[in-house]
Amino acid sequence: MHLISLTSHSPSAVLYSLACSFRESDNRCLTILTADKLQIHILKPQGIELVCEREIWGQPRGLVQLESSKHLVVALDIPQARILVLNFDPQSTELTVHHTSIISPLAHRPSINFSGVLASDQSLCASFYSGHVKTVEVGSKAPYEVKESDLRVHELAIQSMCYTLPASDKVVAIVYTDATGRGWIIGRTADGMGPSPILPEKELEIIPDLVIPVWIENSNEDDTYGVLMFAPYKAVFLKTGTGNLDANQPTKGKGKPKPNRNKSEVKADIQASIVTIDVPYRDVVAWTQVDGKHIIVGDSFGHLHLATMSMEPQFAMSCMLLGDVSTCLSSFNTFISIKQHSLCWIFISGPSQLVRIFDEIESPEGSVSRGKKKQPDDETTHLEVIVEHNKNLAPILDATLVEIDGSGQPRIALISGDESGGWLSVVHKGASFRELAIRTVWAILRTSFLLKNTLMNGRYYYGRAISSWKPPKGDITAAALDTSSSTICVATSEGHLFSLNIQSAGLLQTGEVNFKSKPHWQISSLAINAGIVAAAFWGSNEVQIFLLPGLKRVGESVIQEPSAASVVYLSNFGESQMYLIAARLDGAIVTQAITSKGELVPNMRRVVPLGAGPVHITTVAEPSEVRVIAAGKHSMALSVVNKRLSVSSLPLSDVCALAAVNAPGIGHSIVYASANRLVFGHIEQLNIQYLFYQYNLGSDTPLCLAHHEELSKYAIGCVRPRTDVLEERHFVRFHDDSTFKDLGQYKLKYSEMVTSIGVYTHGGNSYILAGTAIINPGENEPLAGRIILFGQDEENMIKFKASKDVEGGVSSIKQLGARIIAAIGHGIYLYNLGRGEVTISDPVARWERGYIVHDIIVRPNMIVVSDRLRSVSVLRFIERTSTPESHEEIETEEDSTILQFETVAMDMHAVWPTSVETDGNILTWELEDGNLEPRAAFHTGEIIHKFIASTAKSSAGPRTVAIFVTNTGRIGTLSTVDDADALQLTRLEMKLGDAIKGLGNIKHPEWRAPKLLHTGTKPPPRRGVTDGDFIKKFLELSSEEAKRILSSGSAAETIGSNEEARIRRCLDAISMEQ
Repeated sequence: MHLISLTSHSPSAVLYSLACSFRESDNRCLTILTADKLQIHILKPQGIELVCEREIWGQPRGLVQLESSKHLVVALDIPQARILVLNFDPQSTELTVHHTSIISPLAHRPSINFSGVLASDQSLCASFYSGHVKTVEVGSKAPYEVKESDLRVHELAIQSMCYTLPASDKVVAIVYTDATGRGWIIGRTADGMGPSPILPEKELEIIPDLVIPVWIENSNEDDTYGVLMFAPYKAVFLKTGTGNLDANQPTKGKGKPKPNRNKSEVKADIQASIVTIDVPYRDVVAWTQVDGKHIIVGDSFGHLHLATMSMEPQFAMSCMLLGDVSTCLSSFNTFISIKQHSLCWIFISGPSQLVRIFDEIESPEGSVSRGKKKQPDDETTHLEVIVEHNKNLAPILDATLVEIDGSGQPRIALISGDESGGWLSVVHKGASFRELAIRTVWAILRTSFLLKNTLMNGRYYYGRAISSWKPPKGDITAAALDTSSSTICVATSEGHLFSLNIQSAGLLQTGEVNFKSKPHWQISSLAINAGIVAAAFWGSNEVQIFLLPGLKRVGESVIQEPSAASVVYLSNFGESQMYLIAARLDGAIVTQAITSKGELVPNMRRVVPLGAGPVHITTVAEPSEVRVIAAGKHSMALSVVNKRLSVSSLPLSDVCALAAVNAPGIGHSIVYASANRLVFGHIEQLNIQYLFYQYNLGSDTPLCLAHHEELSKYAIGCVRPRTDVLEERHFVRFHDDSTFKDLGQYKLKYSEMVTSIGVYTHGGNSYILAGTAIINPGENEPLAGRIILFGQDEENMIKFKASKDVEGGVSSIKQLGARIIAAIGHGIYLYNLGRGEVTISDPVARWERGYIVHDIIVRPNMIVVSDRLRSVSVLRFIERTSTPESHEEIETEEDSTILQFETVAMDMHAVWPTSVETDGNILTWELEDGNLEPRAAFHTGEIIHKFIASTAKSSAGPRTVAIFVTNTGRIGTLSTVDDADALQLTRLEMKLGDAIKGLGNIKHPEWRAPKLLHTGTKPPPRRGVTDGDFIKKFLELSSEEAKRILSSGSAAETIGSNEEARIRRCLDAISMEQ
């Protein structure tokens, strides 16, 4: 089985960002780095404007700028750790690579805590692997020569690093821990990583998570330099020197000469200069120094603090809460201050915000210094949100498929968030539709009349008749009619088709076709466009093409459908390629490209099912693009993107009538009617993953999610962190799946954590399942936990029903037939539910693994078990009548019935010692002759938090088999194709890999090869998965470029025209299935 990996929703988490400026430009810019893109925006008072975007292959580890030369620097890890020195031209908006520095081989041990790059004027210092440091020096003037060094240091467990001030000292402060777990700080010279006398090695009372350089402006004496180290609710200041910051800048000389002091004097001075204070934040995730007195600090709870520093007589710092950046979103990734506008750009794992800090802020009455801690005041705020940008879903922690509106279109419900809060979101792939408010309704026709027959459709026009045409005698009923600017086509009920030319003298008949000789001659629908006429027939289910003005029949242009087309449509979408669109009675839409002569274009036919029932079609002709809307049981929008027909689903269902509207105040819109609604609305972005609904969970951080279809409820396992203490309390929350109404919560015991959520439905009983773990002080793993059942009462509220204490943490809980199966500690256990009273029995079957079980997947004929230290096991559940023979069997109440788990296969390759080393990889196995054989191996570069089995039921062509969500907000799909298509797509991927390189000349096969599987210094090649996002670039190439790539290599390697057509057809089908 060959898989195609495709992205449905691109990574939205901003990993790094910085405010910067570039040579030959006065604009202030914002550069952001996501998991797969580098973007440069121009900062404007009303927001930001994107001017440059480049795709990134590799795991981002840092983003900085060199102050003098204005080069951007991006640090990447995997497939090869490297530093990219980039040059951006503001005039041409082109981004080029000035220099690439390889850091160290992948075989070294990765750093556990600090991994990134630092910048100080024109110097760079990076560390990705334990004991290895890379230093780079870039010249400040053209041609910007680069000098680099690979160095070793004794500090293996680096916690944090920073350049000290002033920059001319070229000293790097390193905070690390030794083998005994004690914290130390040492200063090393940036040129050779030798010990620096400016900052000798010093043991610390705490172990900081972050060290930053600071300078403190003194009124009557030299400025003070130092480093500020942050630990939970503690900060340590260490003075490193004095001087004047401006005088010490590299471009303005070396500053004041420093007096010569011996080593003991320096140590004594440093010892006297260490000050420890209490601070009101547990951790610092973003910071910036505004001036010589103030630092703005952001913590992981979304709080923004203003810290005021002074040296009178020694270091003191007061902290003031400015406000919450967001009440439900996540921590800052970076922070930017633009002093002249009092603006800061804050990136968080939710939407980014442009925030204004009030110019006048009163100083706090009580300073936070030397042990005094000020608690945040939730009612006080000194912030104003100006712009929200980037609808971010990251980090996605759990997800499930739901169908909540009866449309038959599953949507993805997911939970996201971190310590500052979280949210429950429902996302939908397709076009976004925004309803418009109907303020009033009035009549445009004040007369009434009685018709002999029922009116099925009609439009009201006001005017006078200027011409008329009468068909031949006997042809008195019009069956179908369509018009263009100068032509009318009319089909009669007697099997005739006429074309009429509109002239100043009246209507002139230009063509006639008689279909009476056909077995089925009644026409159901007509369409005219650019001299082409399409006619659909009842009975024969044919669609025929004719050319105007004489209605000449195009010989081979007959489309035979399995169901009659009730509507046909012709559109070129404002481009050169014409498309025939037919809406069949079975609810399917057929699109077929045709030439200007009416001939069918081979391999350019697509069928899109929209459910049973009739389909209505209309055109929305906006200035930027033309869209064709098809609506019935389900709906979709057709458009041409990059010269390809693109299909986007619409969140409209059960449409009875549809029309396009272009009126003042509402612009280009559509109006549709269902059985009980009339809705006006705009169709906005096409083919995107957009938020269908989002619910704020407040300060609760979601951990796990389940949706119970029978109860129409969401169950969310949450933790409620507290900012003042390390204590946390876990809950299970319940919400209605359509209104998102809060239906209450269940509070767990102290020290009890929610670890899994499941659902149960059997024999008229419906429950929500929860598994918990209890960790007591001194325990390395949970030795106790609970299984909890929740049910629905008469008032539609979820209530506690029963619980069962177990010996270990419940990492996964599922339904197995009429029973409950749970992963507890080192094994899996099976439980019965009471038939009368709701109770949970003792285990009736068990299977021991020997390692902590992580998850279980229940399938009709097998159970898949994953553990945290080894691999994957496949089990079979057996219920038989016999005498127990194994210690793995437990006898039930009926002596003759034995319940047993039987091991079918295990993956014994043991390619990794811990499962964390598979992060970023997609691995698959195939059950073959009682063995689990490794098949696919593919690197994504992101942590996949959840795989969801797809509900797609395609019998032919590509089929989506799984959906996955990641920590960066990516939603992806895995689809299967047949062997012949897989071969052609693999050949295309190889050719594109030879022609297209990533930023920094990264090769695509190296980027997608599986990583960290301990198979040697060189990772094994990617296998079994094709990068769908990469091969879809082929559809965006010009015909000349595509031909050049396909014809490259030897004659045997060339991809011909037939194979190219097959590839394009397969890529379109994959996109449709996605």
